[in-house]
Amino acid sequence: MANEGSLLSIRRIYYRGKLNSCNYTCSYCPFGKKSHPASTTMQDKQAWSRFIAAIEQWAGEALQLFVIPYGEALIHRYYREGIIRLASLPHVTGISCQTNLSFSADEWLDELRATPALRGKIKIWASFHPEMTSVENFVRQLHTLYHAGIQVCAGAVGNPMAKSVLSDLRNALLPDIYLFINAMQGLKSPLSIEDIRFFTQLDNLFEYDLKNASAQWDICLGGRSSCFIDWKGDIFACPRSRVKIGNLYQSRKLDISLPCQRKVCDCYIAFSNQTNHPLHRIMGEGAFWRIPDKPLITSVFFDVDGTLTDAQGRVSESYAHALRYIAQFVPLYLATSLSMEQARRKLGKTLFSLFKGGAFADGGLLLYDGQSRCLPVESLPDVNEKSAKITAHSYEGQVYKYSLLVYEKGQRENILSLLKEKPYQVFYKTPLITVVHKEAGKKRGVLHICKVLAFPLEQVLIVGNSQKDWEMMSAVPHSCAVMNAEPFLKDRARYTLNPDRLPAFFRFRKL
Repeated sequence: MANEGSLLSIRRIYYRGKLNSCNYTCSYCPFGKKSHPASTTMQDKQAWSRFIAAIEQWAGEALQLFVIPYGEALIHRYYREGIIRLASLPHVTGISCQTNLSFSADEWLDELRATPALRGKIKIWASFHPEMTSVENFVRQLHTLYHAGIQVCAGAVGNPMAKSVLSDLRNALLPDIYLFINAMQGLKSPLSIEDIRFFTQLDNLFEYDLKNASAQWDICLGGRSSCFIDWKGDIFACPRSRVKIGNLYQSRKLDISLPCQRKVCDCYIAFSNQTNHPLHRIMGEGAFWRIPDKPLITSVFFDVDGTLTDAQGRVSESYAHALRYIAQFVPLYLATSLSMEQARRKLGKTLFSLFKGGAFADGGLLLYDGQSRCLPVESLPDVNEKSAKITAHSYEGQVYKYSLLVYEKGQRENILSLLKEKPYQVFYKTPLITVVHKEAGKKRGVLHICKVLAFPLEQVLIVGNSQKDWEMMSAVPHSCAVMNAEPFLKDRARYTLNPDRLPAFFRFRKL
């Protein structure tokens, strides 16, 4: 029937028990202000055991499970033991839990010692609460789990009063770990532009949480391949829905005749269920856990101006740190309209040395693995040197680019007219005119380097900022626009991430 779905078609389940208290007492959270009577703990434990038993008897699709308690669950041993028990099931491919990390990570790893292979199935969504713990303690706990083979993400509420400590948190975390920022609800006044800019620098996906999304029942996975189950076994499309569509312990049928009746998906779990949401393009299957899938990357190409440099032509320390980090694992290359000398000056000798070469002058000069390919430019026509400051960029005696600075409009028009009569590629942005070989191009240059060095294109990441970069970026599946990129590029690139956030979204490894 059109209005019925099958419980056995569900592949992802969010579970919330009766637990509704926490060992933390954060000022913005209601659960730390509730007592936790023994009777509630017993009911919660019984409900958890009943849920586990039902999953053990599951006869449907392979499952991914996510425990999302109202409060802190992992301080209770029965939750930790239950997660281990569920992870051991062959039809459970992964299980995660939201936690404040106030339990002992070392103790849990001791509990997992008998079944170390399960660590690959267990994931952690860790929330940092600056009122209750220090950056040092939180990071130590998270890194302990991460280094033990448990996938993790870290998050915090975007409280404008906590910007300094959240910056410390990002700096203390390994670059490989994704830090998300949740938009703070109930603020008396909206976030300032500066606040939004700050949180977006920490979490390049912050805008999605800030804006939320309109509810779209026709493209929602809720009730179809994912669902939320409470301690009674009642089933809902997602944790934000109040429309019951079934019960885990009573029937295999789901009534999806009614939409969730919400107008807005106002939390991550809700809007991540929309099939057309950019999160799926950026995080892949990891959108369920809020942990990026991290596709394998074996080489990276960066544009320079506006991508690695800011409006003043400087490379931020966070970008420089990321470049040094990524260069430990994979070769880095440049793909820029700048000449080699200009790129070296812009980046500085130390940063420039991190790159193994690249496509310079829009592909007019290629340097890679001790090799070079130069597309020499014919001599310029008779340009009056008094009307233009001309710079010839050469490599091993061959000119591969001319730069002409022309400040007077009439002179520019005359020079451009002369250049059109020659077999050049001419680029013009007042007051600069650049000339390269007619067959030069960033895309051709990048593809040539990848072919010679046998880089699989599906493992190449290209990062740029302008519409002009799209031609080369479209040649690979992993195209990335920086956050301040032109709208044209952001609309088309698969990812929109700054260089300092790349390690959290990609797995870098040499061929």
